[in-house]
Amino acid sequence: MRLAPLAVALALCCAAAPAARAEVWKYGAAECNQLWFMRNLIMDRAGYCFGSPLGQALYDNDDCSGKDITLSPEQTVQANRIRALEQDIGCRVDTAATTLDVTGMAQLRRLVDMPLPDNGGSACTWAGPEAVLHAGKGPGTAALGRLTAGDRVGFGWIGEGDWTVISASSGGPSILGWIDVRALHFERNCTDWAG
Repeated sequence: MRLAPLAVALALCCAAAPAARAEVWKYGAAECNQLWFMRNLIMDRAGYCFGSPLGQALYDNDDCSGKDITLSPEQTVQANRIRALEQDIGCRVDTAATTLDVTGMAQLRRLVDMPLPDNGGSACTWAGPEAVLHAGKGPGTAALGRLTAGDRVGFGWIGEGDWTVISASSGGPSILGWIDVRALHFERNCTDWAG
């Protein structure tokens, strides 16, 4: 019986809300880089003009409107959650650099809603029905790919309500996207849990 790994994996992927503080996990430079990149991606999408070498190297200032921008309510919530986690774990990103090591940067750029990384993960093999991976937390967002039977599913993000970000791979490059984990009954449709 695999209740222990399943319970751990479901707790990781289906948390109703991220922890207000980060003392539960040990985060490192990789997570700090992801957080900095995602928070500034939100700012870039709102028209922020970057002045730092790193910001100018990673984001296109051609369509920026200035430094005094207005975020949508959802962007504000996401940016504030990311900033709070960065502060809680003491992130320090060198903005004088011109490169930043972020795993899956191109896939993160495709997401509409930015998830919080979880410093721990699990994986399983999908044995359920085909499902769409979305750009955001809801079925009304763009489809980024499909989860199909036999795909290896990776969890490494803190979920929001019934939605979480997963990676799905059938042996080639993985696809990152938001999915409604409760509607898909991961507890009975995932096999071969690891992590």
